[in-house]
Amino acid sequence: MAERLVDVGRRRLWTCVTGEGAPTVVFEAGGGDDSSVWRTIETEVRRRNGVTTLVYDRAGLGKSDPPPEGEYRIGDEAAALVRVLDVLSPPEPIVLVAHSYGGFVATLVAGDPRLAGVVLVDANLPAYFDELLVERLVATYTPQFPELERRAPDLARVMIPLMRAYPRTARDLRAVDYPTTLWTIDIIAERSWGETTEDNDDMRRVHADFVAAAPEARELVLARGSGHYVMRDRPEVV
Repeated sequence: MAERLVDVGRRRLWTCVTGEGAPTVVFEAGGGDDSSVWRTIETEVRRRNGVTTLVYDRAGLGKSDPPPEGEYRIGDEAAALVRVLDVLSPPEPIVLVAHSYGGFVATLVAGDPRLAGVVLVDANLPAYFDELLVERLVATYTPQFPELERRAPDLARVMIPLMRAYPRTARDLRAVDYPTTLWTIDIIAERSWGETTEDNDDMRRVHADFVAAAPEARELVLARGSGHYVMRDRPEVV
């Protein structure tokens, strides 16, 4: 196991590469989560398949440096992951496993030629986040900012700029073309994070449309009985 702080420009990200052999499975956590959400899955994937694994914490999460001051941009998160891969040069090809908000990062790096495939774990797909939904999300979370700052100031430093940038993030991501030839397994939870049954039904329809757009390269998997954290509720599916 090799832990290292990688300078990605204005902050250093904590990384850990374990195992040996190709491919390298890279784990991308969700919005307010650090790499610890993958602890059990990472160990099992490496043990069963004899591969290299790479986990890391985005800026302000886990053991990484705080995010730089200024406006949040999702492109900086993707650029940071690419920089980590450039610096560490893990065995290729790369399989990227992304949960929740990490789906946005995966969308932006999906065109990297080192990637052989992506596993989306109840991950964000840009097509779901239209302007009306994003407006509702921002309206829901903004009143919670003061309590988050009081209860978890370090997390607030990450999540408040991220949420304030959500309208632009979603708009930018909707303009990105996900490669139709990149092998992708899209795991969706039976009970995702939507507030209503209708929200979750709409989410599943978007995922079904995403897979149907490239049936030769994409596969849809329903994690029955699972909530949003499929890696905890149904680890065997992942």
